[in-house]
Amino acid sequence: AVVSTQSTGVAVNTLYNYHRREELVVQILLSTPLESMQTVHRLNSTSRAKLFYSKPFGSRIKKLLAHNESVFSATSNDKKLFKGLLRSESMTDIDEEFIAPMFGYKSAAEYYQDICLTKCLRDIDIFTICINSDDDPCFCKTMYPREVIEGNPKVCLVTTTAGGHYGFAGLGWPFTHATYSDKMVAQITSMILADVT
Repeated sequence: AVVSTQSTGVAVNTLYNYHRREELVVQILLSTPLESMQTVHRLNSTSRAKLFYSKPFGSRIKKLLAHNESVFSATSNDKKLFKGLLRSESMTDIDEEFIAPMFGYKSAAEYYQDICLTKCLRDIDIFTICINSDDDPCFCKTMYPREVIEGNPKVCLVTTTAGGHYGFAGLGWPFTHATYSDKMVAQITSMILADVT
């Protein structure tokens, strides 16, 4: 299987730890913050990241979850989490008030440390391609864990000059049927098939 994800390290760690690892040949991480603590600091301290990503995206998540309030009314703990969600104003607020406690973490900081991908990338034995944009508001080029990536031959970092957070993945659309990420997955799949046959 070739796994492509634009989510955080939760999906990658889950796939790696709990699924049948022998079926995973390659995983492609799109715009995934590899150093969660640095990303959080950037989201909270950089006006561009705060203004154009953390607050608007946090607001959309809050509305989506608030629209499904009935899901969070089963227990008193669910209601408490939901109240925390309503107090949130940004992505990091949602993590602190809602996501971290929902998964049993004492704080967002503890949650971020646990899902940090750098730990996973150091020892991972599944070929992993990290595709990030140098101008990502969440995770810019100065934050790439180059020593970890260079220390593991199974990990490859591909960067684009522009594209923001996940925007590069759609380069080419709607003018071409295949986007940048489509082409990347097709090339990797072709290499795997050529190696197998």
